[in-house]
Amino acid sequence: MEKYFSVIQQSMLFRNIPENELSPLLDCLQVRQQSFQKNQVIFWAGQTVTQVALVLSGEVQLWEEDILGNRSIHNRFLPSDIFGEVYACTDCSLITSSAVAVKPSEILLIDQHRLLGRSGCVGPYHRQLMENLLQITSQRALNLSRKVSFLSRRTLREKLLAYLSAEARLSQTCEFTVPFSRQELADYLSVDRSALSKELSNMKAQGLLDYHLNRFHLFPDTCGCEKEK
Repeated sequence: MEKYFSVIQQSMLFRNIPENELSPLLDCLQVRQQSFQKNQVIFWAGQTVTQVALVLSGEVQLWEEDILGNRSIHNRFLPSDIFGEVYACTDCSLITSSAVAVKPSEILLIDQHRLLGRSGCVGPYHRQLMENLLQITSQRALNLSRKVSFLSRRTLREKLLAYLSAEARLSQTCEFTVPFSRQELADYLSVDRSALSKELSNMKAQGLLDYHLNRFHLFPDTCGCEKEK
């Protein structure tokens, strides 16, 4: 775990925890490190989840699949991100989506009862942990609201423009890289991949944007980022 100590420090969950207090706190929380191979499931949909997970390395995606194998990506988590925290704050511990390591990943697992102080004392920084956890869950709610705004658009073009414009604003430039492949972007926006690729080609031909793989360039009239400056 020492190898990933700096990653743990960078996590929002442990923000404002003094460096010399972090190791004793992790011992008190009885954290456990576990390795997962590519495409290995960390939490299955419908599983009872009793742990909060922190990504030490690799990448994890949260997704749902229907009986036909159609996938919908809800979120992605990179090193220092945590997931499963919502189940630490509710009596419902059945996860509704599967958490999957899409790359070989090292995960730090934290018992939710110890995190919440229900099983032993976590010391003088328990309040800070709770404040950090509240910040994370609040940010997660904002991100979910952001995604709902994309999905609520009526047409595929409107969904794409809403998503890409939001990414441009986050990057503060009209040229940016999205974190998804074509298939993953289609799964994130809950649309057909072929239709998405065709619409992107049409938008490129009409001078709304340019792209190469997952690198996009929205023209100022499209994204509005230059106007905001």
